[in-house]
Amino acid sequence: MPAIPDSHLDLATSPMTAMLATVGADGTPQVTAVWFVLDGDVITMSLTTDRQKTKNMAARPKATLFLLDPANAFRTLEIRGDVTIEDDPELAMFDKAIRSYGQDPATFPAPKENRVKVTIVPTRIVAQG
Repeated sequence: MPAIPDSHLDLATSPMTAMLATVGADGTPQVTAVWFVLDGDVITMSLTTDRQKTKNMAARPKATLFLLDPANAFRTLEIRGDVTIEDDPELAMFDKAIRSYGQDPATFPAPKENRVKVTIVPTRIVAQG
């Protein structure tokens, strides 16, 4: 499995919003902003099953996470990978993700029903800048 280079590790470990690209049923890319957590060598997220991005990854288990350095738009990190989806009825991933962004899961205004843990296992990493 490819690793995120040290030169861009700060992008993957900072609490920033990333762009998640998935592929819809008709082959059209779907891109949305997400919060994520780097967990060892994999990317994890807490999503709900009713969102299009989750449906896309369930049907076609591949995705790309794209990060743009807010201080230098020419410095980017692209993580392409295989996706797994697991139920998260105890909200463990939700709790971890929300806390990593400095928020309180108990008061954070996001749906807590139908939560899943999405994991992206990198197959290709492209670091620019």
